[in-house]
Amino acid sequence: MTISNKRSRVSGPLEMTLGALTAAAILGGCSERHATETARPGPATSVAIAAPSLPGSGTPAAPVPPPTSGETRAAWREGVTLFERGDFAGASARLKLAAEGRSAEPYVQYLLGLSLWKSDDLEGARLALERASTLEPGSIRTWINLARVRLQGGDFQGALQAADSALAIEPGSADALHQRGRALTGLKRGDEALVTLTRAQQADPGNGYVSNTLGYLLIQMGRPAEAVPFLEAAREKLPRLAYVRNNLGVAYERLGRRPEALDEFRAAVDAGDSEGKAAASLARIEAPDRNAATTAEGELGTQDGTPVALDVPVAQDQNSH
Repeated sequence: MTISNKRSRVSGPLEMTLGALTAAAILGGCSERHATETARPGPATSVAIAAPSLPGSGTPAAPVPPPTSGETRAAWREGVTLFERGDFAGASARLKLAAEGRSAEPYVQYLLGLSLWKSDDLEGARLALERASTLEPGSIRTWINLARVRLQGGDFQGALQAADSALAIEPGSADALHQRGRALTGLKRGDEALVTLTRAQQADPGNGYVSNTLGYLLIQMGRPAEAVPFLEAAREKLPRLAYVRNNLGVAYERLGRRPEALDEFRAAVDAGDSEGKAAASLARIEAPDRNAATTAEGELGTQDGTPVALDVPVAQDQNSH
């Protein structure tokens, strides 16, 4: 894998992954496991602490010493390798030890945060990325990914603050504008979100994720006709993402374009449809007694309109590196 040294800007899906792996360049080409290295338990601290007393013993357990420099180097090498392989749980375990020995190095905390996030430890990821942002406040990629983690956790105000910190570093960043728009959407500040997401789309017209989020917002604002061009552009870039196809199907259905809506819902089901929303829409509008002219907002629709997938389900957010 070619590892990029671009750490100052997040500009696209693969660049974030490659950027996250620049740490491999500092390993000096050495990938052997340290002969005496073993995984150590304990909190992320460089100071030895006494463990609690053993039950019934009356005496404290032996203190857990911090990792040696050799153990830290080995853990870092292995953590980076596992991250590159996509073994995020394994990478998290090794990077925790590396972060214990290199607690003042922001990039170690950053990569640990990504590994924890991708292994579904949202709280651990948030804490690691917050440490990284404190250690290196000028890192735009740290703020952008912290915004993503906070968004997933439902902290829209915190996500907005993180996105604004990224924009203070690079005002025209499409990725930072995208996360800001998502945060504003979560805060129900639709008009501001629309302005921000329009800026993001103009900054990176070929970004299918931004186009999908912009279309999603327009559907939520009751403007499906305006959503369609953006969602069709997203489909062109991301034809195998179920939530993109589902959102386009929703827009078509609300405009009375039933055959096209059915095609999109079927495509979403074929693409995985992890949330089951496209399948639910198919079952609803393919019912034998369904009036073909009735849309999602009609009598036979759901109470709040056709279900719309999340704009960026985290498992499929390819801009998260």
